[in-house]
Amino acid sequence: MPDSDATPTAAVEAIREGLPAEAFDWLKEELDLTTSDLAEVVQISRRTVSRRKKEGRLKPGESERVLRLIRLYQRAAEVVGGRGEARKWMQEPNRALGEASPLQFADTEPGARRVERLLGQIEHGVFT
Repeated sequence: MPDSDATPTAAVEAIREGLPAEAFDWLKEELDLTTSDLAEVVQISRRTVSRRKKEGRLKPGESERVLRLIRLYQRAAEVVGGRGEARKWMQEPNRALGEASPLQFADTEPGARRVERLLGQIEHGVFT
């Protein structure tokens, strides 16, 4: 799957090219979400998801949003103790995020940055 630790230049190029449509499905499976649920967070319609699968690539904006979620999920797996725990953590309401789940909160770049900061706080034992 997309390398969320790639250099910024590589990430920018991957976004500009458009991620493979399989990146959406990989993330959907990893987070145990329905197509509708992930499409809502990524801000594309189910119909568009279907069209992208046929085309084979996501558009740049969609790629950026999917890569952002992949990056957060992988970071959460590092911090909270593995993929299963990260899946759970990403979907549970979080007091530090106003009871939104990290997944819901990360639907914008500023929200994703807040989730990243929260993961850093958890990693360093700073309770919010």
